[in-house]
Amino acid sequence: MGEIKLFQICYEGELTVDVSNAMRRLGGEPNFDQSWQVWLPESRHAAPLVRWMRAQIADDSRLVIARTQFSTSRDFLLIRHSLTIGADYSELHSAIERLGIIVELPLESTFVVRSDDATDVQTLGRALGELCPDESLMVTGISHDWAFCTSGTSRMHVAGAAGEHILLRSF
Repeated sequence: MGEIKLFQICYEGELTVDVSNAMRRLGGEPNFDQSWQVWLPESRHAAPLVRWMRAQIADDSRLVIARTQFSTSRDFLLIRHSLTIGADYSELHSAIERLGIIVELPLESTFVVRSDDATDVQTLGRALGELCPDESLMVTGISHDWAFCTSGTSRMHVAGAAGEHILLRSF
């Protein structure tokens, strides 16, 4: 029997029956505000999952899918907070910026950060959680295998980009 990978799916948009049915077909388990964990065979990758999900969501919705990486030598951090109306997230966002290079994504409450900080995600989550006005925060280590879509356009991270440059390719 082959290995399996854990993927994290973060969705920003109207939670419709189509989205719920797509998550059910993937075997998604809810683990945060409009976020799911999905165990899939090791042959699966984030970009084809985004391509499939893109057909299941509204054009104005936004989606990030990333393979979870459990070690402290992770490639990126995936950070997500809830959106409480009237809450001030500026202190949290400033702390996230200090962690490393934030990938420019068209998302409101989901961040992908390239960070050299090897602190375990539970400790980072507790520290960042103290700055989160609604104490609703998710911090996960992810690998280089991640992709996102917004407004019907999909992009994937291309591994191997050196230095501060993070290469994203449309598909």
